[in-house]
Amino acid sequence: MRRLIDKTWKKGLIIFTGLVFFHLAISISLSLIARSTFLASLHNGQGLWNFAPDSFSYNREAYRLLDFFKKGNLSEWWGSSPFWHVKWIALSYGAITPDPLSFAPVNAIAWTACIYCVYKIARMLFPERQTFSIACALVFGFWPSYLLHTTQLLRDPFYVLGVLIMIWGWVGLLSGYRGIVLSLLASFGVLLAYLNRIYMLEPLIVLSLLATVLVLWRVPRSRMYSLLAFVMIGGLYVYQHPSKLIQIQQKEKGASISADPKQTDEPKSGNLRLFANRVTNWLRYQVMRLANARNTWINKYPDAGTNIDTDVHFRSLEDILSYIPRAAIIGFLAPFPSHWFQGAKTAGRASRWVAGLEMMVWYVLLLGFVYFLCTGPVPWHIRFWMLAYTVTLVVLTSLAVTNIGALYRLRYVYFLPILIGGLEGWSRFSVQRLHKTGS
Repeated sequence: MRRLIDKTWKKGLIIFTGLVFFHLAISISLSLIARSTFLASLHNGQGLWNFAPDSFSYNREAYRLLDFFKKGNLSEWWGSSPFWHVKWIALSYGAITPDPLSFAPVNAIAWTACIYCVYKIARMLFPERQTFSIACALVFGFWPSYLLHTTQLLRDPFYVLGVLIMIWGWVGLLSGYRGIVLSLLASFGVLLAYLNRIYMLEPLIVLSLLATVLVLWRVPRSRMYSLLAFVMIGGLYVYQHPSKLIQIQQKEKGASISADPKQTDEPKSGNLRLFANRVTNWLRYQVMRLANARNTWINKYPDAGTNIDTDVHFRSLEDILSYIPRAAIIGFLAPFPSHWFQGAKTAGRASRWVAGLEMMVWYVLLLGFVYFLCTGPVPWHIRFWMLAYTVTLVVLTSLAVTNIGALYRLRYVYFLPILIGGLEGWSRFSVQRLHKTGS
């Protein structure tokens, strides 16, 4: 048995190493092309491509942090940039050479780790189907647009890795597996995602709360570990908003001191009013955040060729609720066929063709995902959480992001249940059709 485990570990390590070197080869090849005159209109001539324009900003920021690092000013290197992953880009520039290619090994390891996470998620959903799990992992990792973006200086690989680790932890707990490792995975995944996109903390906490409720209801054996995971994840919110919690406590304390006898005789009604006011204020704050995020996208890329609905602004909760159906259509189905053959200002017409081909695959997978939700062998509470995860994060992203190109990139990890469920749905449908034909 021990010999078999050692053999499995060695085989896994060889595969992991091979994937890392494959990604490095892709990164080096793209970097060399981006330093030549070939396809000059699609890159900056210094190793970075126009299909990931944020990399240009991160590269400049990394040079700035590198100066602090060389001068020994570690506090400025660590604390002067809002981009967590840029600190490590600067560190790789200092350790190797100030060049985007220096960060390629880190990107390669992150990409390979994402493939491994998808494999583990699929194995937990379908324990007896190793080949299917491998197929899901490879499809996820080798998805053309995703693979290309992971070769640049984006924060996406690390955010995606964090979300996948979170899903791994929660799917394991929802599936009835026990162990503190799953609790740590769920909480560490949220932490890693939070470090790269701070604004996604609340949605991930809500999804973690939903997973905890489902575990408490349907999976008694994992209750303790799910509660532990949620306590650690909730601690991130306390860490991010300590001043708000202190203000709330001070207001409640002041209200209790100044309360007159009539008020103290009716504590329940007072508590209800306090709770209602707190919920109302929280909703207003979230509406303001979402409206500001959407306006930021509108103002940041006013002339982008893939902008959509930039004339829509949110001023109230009613505005958001009325736009949700439209946001869902855009989030799940854009870019639409009318966009596939249009010219692109920065990434070239080929990027539209690639997106069009990928969207045709997504449309097929969406049908399979619906079939999986209705007939899949996975317990219904796990399917429900997978659906809630996808719908919540895709719609929220579509509400804020008004650029289809950016939306297409940002939502990829949110489509993971569609990928796994779609492949499973079509696999089941094909098997059932074969059985009917044979009989």
